[in-house]
Amino acid sequence: MEEKQPENRVQKPVRQRPDDFVHTGPETLAGRYLRMFWQPIRRAEDLSPGRAMPIRVMGEGFTLYRGQGGGVHLLEFRCAHRGAQLSIGKVEGEELRCLYHGWKYDGEGKCVEQPAEVKPFCEKIRLRSYPVYEYLGLIFAYLGEGEPAPKPVFKEFEDKEGVHVVPPPYVVPCNYFNQIDNNGDMHAPFTHSDMMNFDGPAMHREVTAEESDWGVTWHESQGASRRVTHFLMPNAMQSKRVPMSKSRGGRTEVLSWMVPVDDEHHQRFEVYFGKATEEEARRYMDRFKNLERVPELGDRVLAGSLELGGIDDWARSRVQVEDYLVLVGQGAIPDRGREHLGRSDVLVILRRKIWERELRALAEGRPLKEWHKPERLETSFTRI
Repeated sequence: MEEKQPENRVQKPVRQRPDDFVHTGPETLAGRYLRMFWQPIRRAEDLSPGRAMPIRVMGEGFTLYRGQGGGVHLLEFRCAHRGAQLSIGKVEGEELRCLYHGWKYDGEGKCVEQPAEVKPFCEKIRLRSYPVYEYLGLIFAYLGEGEPAPKPVFKEFEDKEGVHVVPPPYVVPCNYFNQIDNNGDMHAPFTHSDMMNFDGPAMHREVTAEESDWGVTWHESQGASRRVTHFLMPNAMQSKRVPMSKSRGGRTEVLSWMVPVDDEHHQRFEVYFGKATEEEARRYMDRFKNLERVPELGDRVLAGSLELGGIDDWARSRVQVEDYLVLVGQGAIPDRGREHLGRSDVLVILRRKIWERELRALAEGRPLKEWHKPERLETSFTRI
């Protein structure tokens, strides 16, 4: 799928729609809200020293580059001179030189060279730069106004005895809120029934959800199985999955972020953490080797040219294909006015109410809830 070229921020009147979670440009309430939090924008290993690349987040274009010394920097999309795309320029030390006329910028966006000018006016030129940092194998950015929010801490992912696995993210052609609504709802026994061996009465799970200091915590029970998962406002989730190591046991901790590329595309960034040897972690990573095929296979199934059963030989990643089908199959931006929600949608309803409450407060200039996540969160997944 060919991505649209990103553009610089354009200031427009804010859309005063507290029930509009899907539009995330800088002129929207949801866009302003999401920008108040640190967001992952790239897998760290995909940005090598001396490389610059264009990225698109919430409908805006940016220039991301890593200096030759290893530092990561995020600037506006275009050069201030004649609007050339900065990412095609050359990284020199920790600075970036525009390919067009050689204007050079440091990591804070200050122009430091104008080689074609007899009388340079560098002191008058400065691009906007954005705070960034690396953590848990991801590059995070703060795209909001004013001082950055405190950086989130996940102590349970910092255990020196554990191993991180960071799968490659891929672009899904639907709104990020499709994915948020999908997390923790009652689809798994039906969408993933072949993969997860659900059968008979056990297909019907008991789910309760409650607002917490960090977002929403929900409890699932299905027969003898129990699970506790957390939604971290505004667009992240922490859960447990199957063990990374059979010899050491213990569930794998998983962090997921649903980050808009634009209103009709999003990326899911994930970090898996478990106690395992490097070899066991490599084998665990094998299940993600074919993720780049998910959009291709999903689009073929949706178009009717491939049956879902036709990808059984690729079973390890089939759950991602199944999620792709139900998310993209709703439409890039679903018409939620046509939904008929029931008691099984308790989590979907609660999260939407919280989002609408916070956007309404933002629109009216009232205080927002201050979300406080402890350094460690207890998740659980017990299957007896």
